[in-house]
Amino acid sequence: MKRKKLVRRIIQYALGLCTMAAGVVLLKRVDLGISPITSVPAAASNVLEGIYPIMNLGNTTTLLHALCVIGQFIIVRRITLKGLLTMFVGVPFGQVINLFMWLFNPGPLGLPLRVVLLVGGLALSGLGVLLIVDADLMLPAPDELSHTISQVYGKKLSNVKIVSDAVYVAIAIAVDLIFAGKITTVGIGTVLSVLLTGRFIGWFDKLFPKLRMEPFWDAPGKKSE
Repeated sequence: MKRKKLVRRIIQYALGLCTMAAGVVLLKRVDLGISPITSVPAAASNVLEGIYPIMNLGNTTTLLHALCVIGQFIIVRRITLKGLLTMFVGVPFGQVINLFMWLFNPGPLGLPLRVVLLVGGLALSGLGVLLIVDADLMLPAPDELSHTISQVYGKKLSNVKIVSDAVYVAIAIAVDLIFAGKITTVGIGTVLSVLLTGRFIGWFDKLFPKLRMEPFWDAPGKKSE
């Protein structure tokens, strides 16, 4: 039974990563602003990909995830199995993004279709987050970093999330202004991502309550009994 539950967790988690990656790619392709977490790798790839083709959106996303995992290790003052697994998962997640970027390259889109795809991207992002969270294996590294900060320092996760999103957006804007002379990564899609992704998660949670599984890991900084 435990093995079956673990297999289900892994399958659900993998589906969540693919669904989230699809949402990231849709937001990127409609070019109306991407989610706060993805804004930093998107801004970095805009600058670096023309010089170093390897530094595409998927690979810069993987790099951000690796940096966030290192941040977790520094905060908890040890290297954890969960953190190592989170870093490992960042590699296929980045490659799935690259695959979807290659598969979905529609060229110029009219504004009405861009808005429809924007909403679709937000919905897919929300569903992907729900699948991952309910599998309770590990969050994407940036979210896991926020969760670790919340647990270790006793801060409300919502407040940590707000601050971290603001930092990501500020970094992305700075990169855009320094290297492009204008803001290209952050836009109305970024604002809608902050406002609507959580709502989509709540709606999907009500629609699919059976996705939720029992806790799998101990909280950071707490010893199991």
